[in-house]
Amino acid sequence: MIAPLKKIIVCLDHTEMDQGLIENACTISKVAGGTQITFLNVIKDFNLPESVLKEFPDLLDKALSERKEEIKRLVKKYFKCDVPTKIKVCQGGEEKEILRAANETKSDLIILGRKRISDSVLSTRIARKSPCNLLLIPEGAKIKFDKIFIPVDFSDYSALSLKRTLLLTKDLKSKIYLQNVYTVPSSYRYSGKSYKEFAEIMKGHAQKDLEVLIKKAEKQSQELIPVCSLDKNGKIIDLILEEARKKKVDIIVMGAKGRTTTSALFIGSKSERMIRINDSIPLVIIRKKGAVAGLFESLKDL
Repeated sequence: MIAPLKKIIVCLDHTEMDQGLIENACTISKVAGGTQITFLNVIKDFNLPESVLKEFPDLLDKALSERKEEIKRLVKKYFKCDVPTKIKVCQGGEEKEILRAANETKSDLIILGRKRISDSVLSTRIARKSPCNLLLIPEGAKIKFDKIFIPVDFSDYSALSLKRTLLLTKDLKSKIYLQNVYTVPSSYRYSGKSYKEFAEIMKGHAQKDLEVLIKKAEKQSQELIPVCSLDKNGKIIDLILEEARKKKVDIIVMGAKGRTTTSALFIGSKSERMIRINDSIPLVIIRKKGAVAGLFESLKDL
């Protein structure tokens, strides 16, 4: 049974992006049937000498209280949904506090903004250790579910991505593109076929596998569209992103590989590269429920 996205954490950073994140959180909660939205803001630069803190012991509490009131006003203004909300403001490291809050609230989804001008370090680190699904929203992007793009390699992870997407969009008429990227093995030379001929053979197998996947999928009103792409240069993620942009999709959904050890939490290299190079299309990283174990042991290393 695929669990719905009921509990959602929205990470605000006290910039102009907050308005868009709040509005997008409303859109997602309407589609996902959210029952609790937590707006989280981490004040990370409150570094004062010990002597100053002794002289003004309530300085931090006042700063946290003031920031919380600011976020309350933003949420009241831009969150137009009838869903219970909580506001949490804390001081510390962003990564540690986001993961802590997701664990404490047993969240199903973390929503994180992505600035085009910044790097993807925080997004990647959160994705590696997140105890739940992660949605990265580029600056200025509006969440829609009209066109969804799912790279599939017929693994359990891509199957989970499809199941989650079908559950989320069960009441929508979404177009869901299922892309399989195939390659021509170097051993094709021993088949007596040319590169072009063997590429057609590989494409035929990819098409058949996609047909089986689509036939088995428990879709409602969605339309599942197969896409086969030949990777000639060993740059699978670049090819995926190029195709997604060409089709002008609203969102990309990818699976994350997670191990249950505290010292080796990670996402797949393909998902990680997508996080690094994609700064224009909202990206969902699907995490298996319970795939990340020993979270707080891992937090000790942050």
